[in-house]
Amino acid sequence: MRFLLINLSLSFTFISYGYQNDSLLFQLKQIPNDTERVNQIYKAGFNLRNTNPALAYLYAVACEEEAKRARSAKHLAKSYNLIGILCYKKGDYTKALQLQKSALALNESIKYNYGAAINVTNLGNIYSDIGYYALAEISYLKALQAHNKLGNKQQIAKCLINLGVLKFSLKHYDAAVKQFREALRIADGLNDLELAATCNNNIGAIYMVQDKLDSSIAYLEEGSKQLNLQDNEIEQADVYNNLANVYIKQKNSKMAETYLEWAKAICNKYDYSEGKIELYQTCSFFYESKEDYKQANKWLKEYYTLKDSLSQIDKEAASVFLENDAPELNRQPNKLIFKNEWILVILSGLLIGIPLLLMRYKR
Repeated sequence: MRFLLINLSLSFTFISYGYQNDSLLFQLKQIPNDTERVNQIYKAGFNLRNTNPALAYLYAVACEEEAKRARSAKHLAKSYNLIGILCYKKGDYTKALQLQKSALALNESIKYNYGAAINVTNLGNIYSDIGYYALAEISYLKALQAHNKLGNKQQIAKCLINLGVLKFSLKHYDAAVKQFREALRIADGLNDLELAATCNNNIGAIYMVQDKLDSSIAYLEEGSKQLNLQDNEIEQADVYNNLANVYIKQKNSKMAETYLEWAKAICNKYDYSEGKIELYQTCSFFYESKEDYKQANKWLKEYYTLKDSLSQIDKEAASVFLENDAPELNRQPNKLIFKNEWILVILSGLLIGIPLLLMRYKR
């Protein structure tokens, strides 16, 4: 079973960053205005955080260097935030926590409340992943309080989604649904189809876990409609897979097979590896429900083979990605330290991570 993910997936795709990307970074460093130069380097790195984390790291370090030269605490905090996200993706939670805390201290020192709210959100994600649920909830509530003060409804909805994810992790299903429904109310008011689809699909997935199958179908179908309006085929595969699971539980083989075929077509079209993992497991469930154990075992073998393959690729790439330590973590949050150092990170393989069950928001 898989919950709908949007925005920041933890799956990475290798992109060669040879002369062209080095040239772009060089060009960005030639921008005469300090603030604009740092902004553009940060933006380039931030946009690469999912598709090419190694190159994003190169830009993040360049952003750090330029922010120190410009004596800009705000942009230095941004660079720490980005490096922290990349460490999080690598699985280095200790460094990720330290970097987010450094960024938070800087943002608080200049009273940049939006940046601070983003940092505590990311701290909540890290705490949740390492099982520190009480600290995760405190962080998410701080972010929610900050965005309430700022009046940013979209971010308020995202905070509620994060709290819903946390409640789901603790198996507090009714509490999770309550958070998602409140986020859905805000998303509908904003006419934000992306957020609304996330909420509908997450509610549908929880109802599937609770065996409230008719309600699950209703929410999943609504989320599917909203994804269609966005031409979002990738995440549609996840919804189709969830609907197949529901119909398997309802012993409706015809509908289950239809949704499995639709999910399979999208996964093959985009070579969507994470979707294929979930799909293969659902196919195994499907054939088991039909007492075709030969096919069930075949798909289960496919499931474990692909899962193990992606895990091995992930480990191999992680051994290279950020192999050198991130810049020193004994940073003084209120004192900018100047340093001129070139860092070259070489990514030699495909880095693929398995997305989280429920969407969480990181910036």
